[in-house]
Amino acid sequence: MTSSNYQGGEPYGAGVRNAKLNDAALLEQLQTYKRRVAGTYRALAPSQLGDISPAAMWVTRKIDGETWFLVHRNGEVFLVSPMGRVIAGAVPVILQAKGLPPDSIVAGELYAKVTGRRERVGDLAVVMAQEGKPAAETLLFTAFDGLQLAGKPLAIAYDEKLKQLSDALPKGTHLDVIEAQPLQTGLQVHQRFESEVLPGNSEGLIVRHASGIVYKVKPQISIDAAVVGYTVKADQPDACRSLLLGLCNSEGQYVLVGACGNIGDDKSRREWLERLAPLRTESQVRRASDSGGLYQFVRPEVVGEFMVTDLQGELSDGRVPVTACVRYSQDGWSLAGSVQSPSLIHPVFERIRNDKAADATGVRFAQLQDYLPKDRPLAPTGPLPKSALLRREVWTKTTKGQLAVRKLLVWQTNKSQISNDYPAYVVHWTDFSSGRASPLDREVKLAPDEATAMQLAQELIEGNIKKGWEKV
Repeated sequence: MTSSNYQGGEPYGAGVRNAKLNDAALLEQLQTYKRRVAGTYRALAPSQLGDISPAAMWVTRKIDGETWFLVHRNGEVFLVSPMGRVIAGAVPVILQAKGLPPDSIVAGELYAKVTGRRERVGDLAVVMAQEGKPAAETLLFTAFDGLQLAGKPLAIAYDEKLKQLSDALPKGTHLDVIEAQPLQTGLQVHQRFESEVLPGNSEGLIVRHASGIVYKVKPQISIDAAVVGYTVKADQPDACRSLLLGLCNSEGQYVLVGACGNIGDDKSRREWLERLAPLRTESQVRRASDSGGLYQFVRPEVVGEFMVTDLQGELSDGRVPVTACVRYSQDGWSLAGSVQSPSLIHPVFERIRNDKAADATGVRFAQLQDYLPKDRPLAPTGPLPKSALLRREVWTKTTKGQLAVRKLLVWQTNKSQISNDYPAYVVHWTDFSSGRASPLDREVKLAPDEATAMQLAQELIEGNIKKGWEKV
C-alpha cells in the first residue's frame, strides 16, 4: 500500500501495518522528541519516594505498551513509531482519531486490549503479529503528550496540555487521553503506588514534578546473574570497583547485561577481590568500564542476586539495546556475537547465591526477555555486511592562523534489511575549529533511501559552506 506519507506494508484488518514512513524530516522530529523526553525520565524505587521535594506533581498510570505517535498530515491520520513503522487505514483506533486537527502530532502509548488483568507489552507484540480484523480491533492508544496541534505547540503546564489533547481527541472505545491526578508530596505518591501498582493493576506510575523532572516509579526487580569480570579501584588496588554481569542463554553463551558498582563498603569490596582474583582467566574479549578501566575476566562460578529499579528494553530513539554475547571454554573467553538485551538501571548487589549454578538454569537470560519488544527481530549474532561509503567531501579554512575543517560523509549501511536497529543510510557532518571552546561538533542524520540522504547532504553543504572555504 502506498500514500504520500508511507509506502509498503501488510494488510491489517481494513488497514495496513509495517509500512515505512516516507517523510525523513518527520521521522527525525519524532526521534528527537523521544530522545528529549527520555532524557528527562528518572527511574525511582518506591522506597525513594520520600526523597521527592514537595511541590505540584501530576501522577499518571504507566501503561505497559510502546510509545507511538498519532499524526495528521497530508489529509491523512495514521500511527507511526519512533523507528518509522506506520499503521494506517480503517483501523478502529485511527477511525476514532479522524477529528484530530491537520498538522498535528500527538504522543501516546500504543497497547493491546486485555480482560481480567493489566496490559503487557507482550500482548501488543501478539496482536501486531496476528492477521485479520480482530487483531486490528484490539489496538488501543492513550495520549499523554503532544508535539503540536494544528501546527502550534501545546501548553507547558501539564494540566492545560491534557485539556488541549482532550479537546482534540474526544474519548472513544479505542482512543483516550491519560488521566492525571494532582498530588503534592512523595507520601501521597507512595500511597497511590501501594493501592494501584502493588496489587498488579498497573506496571508503575509516572510522576511529572514541577521542577521538570519526570519520575518513573516501578517495583524493584530481582535478577540472579553470574559475575564474569571485575575492575579494581585506582586508589585501592586491593578492592573491587565494579562487577561485570552475565546471563546464560539456551546455547550456553553469556550475554553481558551490564555492570554493578554498588557492591558494598570497602570491606565488601576487598572481599569481592579476594573471591574473584583466584578465578582470573584468559580472555580474547575486551570490555571497558564507565571509568575507563578494563575488566579482568573470571571463570563463571560466582552467582549473585542484584536488585534493579528498572530494565530498559528500548533506547530513547526507539532502538533496542544490543550487547556482546561471549562464550567460555577451557581456553578462556571469546566473542560469540551480539544480541538484544535490556539495560540494567541502577543495579545493587544484594547477596551471594551459593544455591545457584552459573548456567542456563541458575542465571538464565530468560529473566530479562519479557522486557524486550517482541515484535522486532533478534539482533544477528554473526558478522554484519560492511557499510559502503557513497560520498566524502572535505573543506578547510584558516582564520587568524586557526585551522577549521568541515567534512561530509554519506554511508549506505547495507544492514537495514537484516535488522531494524540500523538505518538504511547515514549522513555524517563533522565541524572542527581549533579556535573554539568546543573544537569538535558532529551532526548525524538518518535517511530511508539514497535520494533523501543526498538531499540532506546537500542541505548541510549549502547551510555550512560559504565564502572562504576551500574544497580539499
